[in-house]
Amino acid sequence: MILVFAAQESEVRACFGGGSIGSSRDIASFPVYEANGLAVCQTGLGRRSHDAATSVMEHFRPEAALSVGTAGGLNLDVRAGQLIACSHVHHADMRGALEETPAFSDERLVTLALEVARGAEIEARIGSAVTVDEVVWTSVGKADLHAWMRHDVVEMESYWIGKAADGASLPYLALRVVTDEAADELVETPAISANGTFDAAAFQAWIKDHPEYIPMFAEQAERSRRGLGTLTRFLSAFLPRLAGAQVS
Repeated sequence: MILVFAAQESEVRACFGGGSIGSSRDIASFPVYEANGLAVCQTGLGRRSHDAATSVMEHFRPEAALSVGTAGGLNLDVRAGQLIACSHVHHADMRGALEETPAFSDERLVTLALEVARGAEIEARIGSAVTVDEVVWTSVGKADLHAWMRHDVVEMESYWIGKAADGASLPYLALRVVTDEAADELVETPAISANGTFDAAAFQAWIKDHPEYIPMFAEQAERSRRGLGTLTRFLSAFLPRLAGAQVS
């Protein structure tokens, strides 16, 4: 069995071909969806992903653990739609610390991911990620974060899941598809809840009061749509391949 962690409902759907994800069962209050040798946990955003990972790992005997989802670009060479197989992930709280111990991806899993991406004609590269506790909304914020250790992308969960996998002695892989580039500004809305679910009513109320952001948000939404499409295509090829392989 392969154990996959994704923060948002849309990312969970990408693990199952982008369609219906069926019913779930709760483990420590986190929904887990199971099918075809996969167990996919919707962690929600940020540090709660560590609690999700440690709790869910205790209920399975997986061959590997993955963190998958979207990310923001930090490196100017990283383009929207690219898949990043993260060799390692730092947490932003390590900035200025005397010791910096990242979460490392398994080299064999990184190699396999790039091989599958090539076969599926998906643009992919090895990179590094930095996990943050709050979304980096501006290009200035991204540039400041990139200046620390030249990470390629920023996201909110992979460090925590990687550390939980290390504690459980599991091969680990962090995979992220870029949905906004280093120069892109993001629109902050109340539409995404902490548990990773999109609240359509909250968004409609917000956009009604902020019509000036409609063009900017439309661009952001289109980038996300394309990125999730890439992630879905990749995972549709990669996860069955991984579930059929001996990885541990």
